[in-house]
Amino acid sequence: MFRKKSDEEKAADVRRRQVTASAAAAGLTVMAGQFRAPNQEPVPVEGARITIERGAEAGKRVTATRVLLTGLFALMMKKDMNQLFITIENGDRVMLCPVPAKKEGAARILATVINGEATGVDKVD
Repeated sequence: MFRKKSDEEKAADVRRRQVTASAAAAGLTVMAGQFRAPNQEPVPVEGARITIERGAEAGKRVTATRVLLTGLFALMMKKDMNQLFITIENGDRVMLCPVPAKKEGAARILATVINGEATGVDKVD
């Protein structure tokens, strides 16, 4: 009926819980292995890359992501300087999520968890 999990399955469960917890701390939602946000396409966690910009830095330039998400309105959009903007990319899927600046630490932990695996950097135990 029940079988013991292999070491690989245990490691995958630990990683899934770690990603879900760090995303929740940053104010993001992970369900069924995908980042989810209202009115945006879900982005798979596996293979995702995360970049973080402060409102002040992001406000200085119009990114391709903003143009993709908002079209020509990207030129007129003002960004709140009290927010961070997390960009989650995976292949052709892109998600732009505003996060309060007070959650910068949690957002950077999430980026390290996600990007660390993508770049081969592992957590030291």
